[in-house]
Order: sequence, then structure tokens, then C-alpha cells
Amino acid sequence: MNHIVWAVDGSDCAWRAGEMVQTFLDKWPEARLTAVFVHVPAVPTSEWTAEYAVQMEREAEKLAGDLKRQVEERFSAYGSRVAFRVEHGSPAERIVHAATDVGADLVVVGSHGKKAVDRLLMGSVSTAVLHRAKQAVLVVR
Repeated sequence: MNHIVWAVDGSDCAWRAGEMVQTFLDKWPEARLTAVFVHVPAVPTSEWTAEYAVQMEREAEKLAGDLKRQVEERFSAYGSRVAFRVEHGSPAERIVHAATDVGADLVVVGSHGKKAVDRLLMGSVSTAVLHRAKQAVLVVR
């Protein structure tokens, strides 16, 4: 195992996946980790939503900074083996892109455990990553 990409969004399921990643880093001391946060840009559709979009962008920047600090804290024992990366766009596409870009062997994502109807209506990032990634994918529930 040389490189792991872990999708992090601040959710409980993402942090559970992060705990699994820590066990891999312990098991493979040569492995590196790239934690990936994907920001979905807000697109204004009118003057009223333009202000809302600006507010959403500020909140996303703050979340990215908060997540970076939390990842650095929780993974401080691994030092320079851990990197944090922010991507912009469709979460599944950007996670797969990041994994390819860094040459990852494994992609780790959390699953919210949505039922089939919810996935059909809203989609599932973990399912999309499973179908698109060329690397092995671990979905943690």
C-alpha cells in the first residue's frame, strides 16, 4: 500500500472511515494519505441567490479550513505522510480525479447508509466512486 485517498466532509460516517484509514497507516508505515474535501460551488440563479451563494462560499471555505485543522490534529502522529486537499465540483468525480492524480492504491469513503429509494432520488457519492474509480474502493458504514 503506497497511497490512500480518503474523502472527508465532516460527517460521522467520514470520520468513521478516517478511523479505518488510521489502522491502515499503522499497518503500512510507508503509506501516504491524502484527505480530500470536495466543495460543490454554489451557483446563483438570480440577484437574490447571488448573495446567498456568496454566503455559502464563505461557509464552505470555513468548513474546509476547519476540516484541515481537524485532520491535522487527528493524524498528527503520521506527520508528513498526511496531506489535505480541497477539490471543487462533483464530489464523486473530484474524489476519483484526486485518487488518480496522486496515484492512490485505495480510495476510502464513508457511507451515510441511505436506503435504495434515497439513493435513487438523491444519488450516492460512495456508489458513484465505486463505479468510476480504477483503484480499490472501501466504503465504510
